[in-house]
Amino acid sequence: MAIQIANQRPAVAGKTARVAEEVKSDRKSTLFRSFGASIKPLEVTFFVSQLSLMLEIGTPLSKSLWALSEQTANQAFRDVIRAMAREIEEGRQLSDAMRKHPRVFSSIFTSMVKAGEIGGFLKQILDRIVEIQQKRQALKTQLRSALTYPAVLCVVAVLVVTFVLVVVLPKFTAFFEGKESVLPFTTRFLMNLSASIKGYWWLYLLAIASLGLGFKLFKESQTGRALIDRLSLSGPIAGRLSSKIYTSQFLRTLGNLLESSVPLIESLEQTRGTIGNRYFRQFVERIAERVQQGGKFSQPFATYPYAPETVKQMVATGEETGSLPTVMLRLADFYDEEVERELKNLASMIEPLALIMMGAVVGLIVSSVILPIFKLASTVH
Repeated sequence: MAIQIANQRPAVAGKTARVAEEVKSDRKSTLFRSFGASIKPLEVTFFVSQLSLMLEIGTPLSKSLWALSEQTANQAFRDVIRAMAREIEEGRQLSDAMRKHPRVFSSIFTSMVKAGEIGGFLKQILDRIVEIQQKRQALKTQLRSALTYPAVLCVVAVLVVTFVLVVVLPKFTAFFEGKESVLPFTTRFLMNLSASIKGYWWLYLLAIASLGLGFKLFKESQTGRALIDRLSLSGPIAGRLSSKIYTSQFLRTLGNLLESSVPLIESLEQTRGTIGNRYFRQFVERIAERVQQGGKFSQPFATYPYAPETVKQMVATGEETGSLPTVMLRLADFYDEEVERELKNLASMIEPLALIMMGAVVGLIVSSVILPIFKLASTVH
């Protein structure tokens, strides 16, 4: 009896230590949430990729989750993975465990994982999820790289102009004083603007802050969001690019869901939730209504003005031949390359244009200061 009790002590101690660790983890999770800890999409993508690898080498699901939780540096994400591992140990499926964390795993995740669990190809589904996330991240990186350089140039231009108006130009004010009649209009305007900024700088800061706040409120309002969504599809330059981005996102998400054996109606509903533009989302809703009424999937494409003609023809062909998911994924790859090429072209056009504008502004300010000096010097002679 004593020997039996002695043998049970390590197990009880191990269990007690594990419970204590979980309590400590929960306290840390609460602390991290109170300070606004966030889980980045790249962390989720890496987790899914590692989970797929561990399943491929035959590691049980619950053991894989516990192992990955130990390798995760983000405390908030570690607690989410541990909570999922406990759900698996209690007999629940991975999709059910993911569904309890909607801020980390989207409905697309859970739907595809559910289909993989039912069909017995969970590992392949996880690889497909990683591919979707990598494509989206690549698109965000391309957009960011295309807009970073022009944004930096604009900030530098504003700083240079402000420095000249506040520091450089006031030193010439005494020299120009009393000679306003012979000064060009640009010089007089810049002198008045410089004096205004130095005297009422707080008013300018308040105006800039008010404009920023007003734009944010307008963007978050129903009218503002509707206008931005409309311009993003029908604008002269951004419209064509945005249409291709939304089309590629729609085709890739829907194609992957269909290839994962998710029913068409459910796939359309899940895909609709991933689209931010309300007008493109309404287009997806019309497709779902048409399919529910027994119509063809490709019919709404024929009347939608923002879908490229190539997509309309290929979708109709794919539906007739029964290879719609394959056609969608192939089209998504094609338009991803198109978007990347157009972003590079747009960046190559914006960069010299931004340089020219910056040079023109700085040149105007410098000429407004230097030319009057030569003009006054020639008058004195």
